[in-house]
Amino acid sequence: MSVSRTITLALGLWLATTAGVLGSRAASADDAAPGDGLARGDQAYAHGDLPAAAAAYEQASHDSSSRLVALCRLVRAQSEMAEDSSGESQQRLMSSAVAHAREAVALAPDSAQGHVWLAAALGRQALRQGPKSRLAMAREIKSEVDRGIALDPNIGRAYHVRGLWNRNIASLNFFERSGAAMFGGVPPGASIDNAVADLEKAVALEPDYVNHRLELGRTYHMVHRDADARRELEKCIALPPTSSARDARYQDEARALLSRLPKQP
Repeated sequence: MSVSRTITLALGLWLATTAGVLGSRAASADDAAPGDGLARGDQAYAHGDLPAAAAAYEQASHDSSSRLVALCRLVRAQSEMAEDSSGESQQRLMSSAVAHAREAVALAPDSAQGHVWLAAALGRQALRQGPKSRLAMAREIKSEVDRGIALDPNIGRAYHVRGLWNRNIASLNFFERSGAAMFGGVPPGASIDNAVADLEKAVALEPDYVNHRLELGRTYHMVHRDADARRELEKCIALPPTSSARDARYQDEARALLSRLPKQP
């Protein structure tokens, strides 16, 4: 396997799991009270009707009183729709999600939500890019999520995104790091210890978010903390599947990983 292909796969794993942080059926605590369009979008999203949710959020985004919240929720809905699409439709949805996230940042540059949603949307878009573009986007993703945390240190999904950034960049081997030099080098500062700390923070802030538990369990397993991994995976499986439209999938992944852990003595 070529070095560039290996880098692509390694970064792809990070970006794929980062994308999972986009979904959240519950409204954020700092969101404004929703108007009619937001309420319709939230109701459609709760029932898994992503096209209807996106349409309602799009309409609400034209109302100045709800524009920021609507844009952020539109990013979430379009990103999840892209996950179930392919080809040109998928590319359009991903590009639209990123564009709306950039609108949110431009509209309210001092709001943490726009920066965090932009980091997550870029992660999904980068899945379809080559290694050079992925490395460049990795730097922007890290910059955006750090900005979001600086503005509001209480958003769980921000630590999830940064935790996966740390985990996957830190996991690149010597050959992958050497090959990355031709694309500007590996972004500095990543460590597996930082990954654990960030994902633990995400769980502490949003303990009922299924994918936080899954990725923390996965990371514990990577660092041979299997008792901690088992605890998080069991909690992941036991949670109600209401934090994301993809909770059932995440819980299936948790069951599969749990079955591979060493048996308890």
